[in-house]
Amino acid sequence: MALCLLFLHASPMARTEGSPNKPFERPKKRVLIIDDEETIRQVLTEFFKSFSHGTTYTVETAANGADGVMKMLRGRPDLVLIDLHMPVMDGLQALKQLRGIDANVPVMVITASRDSKAAAEALNQGVFAFIPKPFDFGQLDHLVALALPNARPRQSFSSA
Repeated sequence: MALCLLFLHASPMARTEGSPNKPFERPKKRVLIIDDEETIRQVLTEFFKSFSHGTTYTVETAANGADGVMKMLRGRPDLVLIDLHMPVMDGLQALKQLRGIDANVPVMVITASRDSKAAAEALNQGVFAFIPKPFDFGQLDHLVALALPNARPRQSFSSA
């Protein structure tokens, strides 16, 4: 029988920027999730709450591209996850505006669409990753860790 353990790698000495007097405080990262599906927003919010590997995540959500752009204008997130097909303003239109606000924020496209033309256009806008729905949480975990400094992926070890 194989035993699978999930280890979370966190540095207890990680310092937050601007907080030299709090050596044990975890770094904080802001995530903006833009998706018209309430269920997806909830699942991803819970994912980031349980994604405890040395970083504390504050999650904001938007139900369409226009709302997402407004939230980006109010405060820059460290990471954006965006769907391509949404009402009011679709993901590609929103992505262009987000890039105009801050071209350096990593953006991950999450979509059920198999439209390769839209995917190519999103990649041309400089997205960090293109993630098909339904997404694999292990893959998402690693992509977040790659996109954000200080974030480390969960590591699983198994023994017989």
